[in-house]
Amino acid sequence: MTSCTSGDPSDAVGDTADTSNAVVGDPVVDREAEVTPTTTPDPSPTRETEPSTDATPPPVATARPVSDTAVTDTATTGTATGTATTGTGTTDAGSPAGDPVCSAQTDLLPENDEPVRVILDTDFAPDVDDAGALGVLHALADAGEVEILAVMVSDGGDARSDRAIDAINTFYGRPDIPIGVVAGAAPAGASVYVDELAAGFPNDVQETSSATDLYRRILSGQPDASVTILSIGYLTNLEALLSSSPDAASASPGDRLVEQKVVRWVAMGGTYPDSIAHPLGAEFNFERDVTAAINSVADWPTPAVFAGWELGDVVLTGAVLQTDTPPENPVREAYRLFNGGQAHRSWDLIATLAAVRGTAGLFDVCTGRNVIGRGGSNRWENDGENRHGYLRLTVPAADVAAVLDGLLVEPPGASP
Repeated sequence: MTSCTSGDPSDAVGDTADTSNAVVGDPVVDREAEVTPTTTPDPSPTRETEPSTDATPPPVATARPVSDTAVTDTATTGTATGTATTGTGTTDAGSPAGDPVCSAQTDLLPENDEPVRVILDTDFAPDVDDAGALGVLHALADAGEVEILAVMVSDGGDARSDRAIDAINTFYGRPDIPIGVVAGAAPAGASVYVDELAAGFPNDVQETSSATDLYRRILSGQPDASVTILSIGYLTNLEALLSSSPDAASASPGDRLVEQKVVRWVAMGGTYPDSIAHPLGAEFNFERDVTAAINSVADWPTPAVFAGWELGDVVLTGAVLQTDTPPENPVREAYRLFNGGQAHRSWDLIATLAAVRGTAGLFDVCTGRNVIGRGGSNRWENDGENRHGYLRLTVPAADVAAVLDGLLVEPPGASP
């Protein structure tokens, strides 16, 4: 059975979250810009609303001038206490401190053979790449490369994401992975596959913990500097964790608990080196809860690595699920329901791969500082401290897709 904890009914995914201050999704959520891929196009709704022109990575963008100010963004779930850029226009070159420093050798990502201890934080409902990322994570766990400690849901809608996640966990032979859900106001998005997975595949979730409570319990029981937090959705849960108070699980406040127990944060979010290159000026995961993005990125006490929109937008995966996996696979069914089973963009899958395998001969990491601005925009600063990094492709997109597709089609229990 899935490890669950009874709590306040407001914490249950089955109840509609209070979204009076949240950014509520459209009936069909558009997550990212369309591209013209080199394979069969994906006609499904995607993360943003404006089309890009081709499947090549966007050019390196010029940076906004630096103008930092405290920001309150009333369209999200709280008040931003971090710093955000409010500059407009562009400069002639690079970032304020020159070109980013990029290398495949980095201590920001795992480099040894020890299994990585991961807590996955996902919005799950709006886009099928979350289901694909969870499938990839299980395949890596089957290979002995990762231990999945828990899965957190950041989407505040009434879709049964907890049960759909448990269905995937159960298919891969890990029905006892604990699942936490966002509490209180949170962004919410519609889904074309979550309820069908919850109803059509074995799972046994009845009640779930709040994500904040589960984070604190899981982290307090882990060795110091041992946990990787992998976020592939909104940062609502991470902001709540950082600001959480001491409780029965730990005498430490949230930021101190994270500093003590977390070795790194890997996030799918933003566009690099500057979101001016994004068709809408801000990537979905940052834009949907701007306050959480500002506060989490500014206040996070450990190293953090970001996988940007520009990577997943050109790496297409998932079509192989329909031909190379059985109908009993809920990830296969999620892709079928989402876009007819065609290849789809791989934003969240890329972040998952990097969180476990590091640069893996596929990426390098450009170091500096990620600065979140109004509306969820972001820009890169080369500050010399190098506690943040962003991924950059060093091989053709098809090479990354081949690795991810190979993991997606591995049967439960296999070792790639």
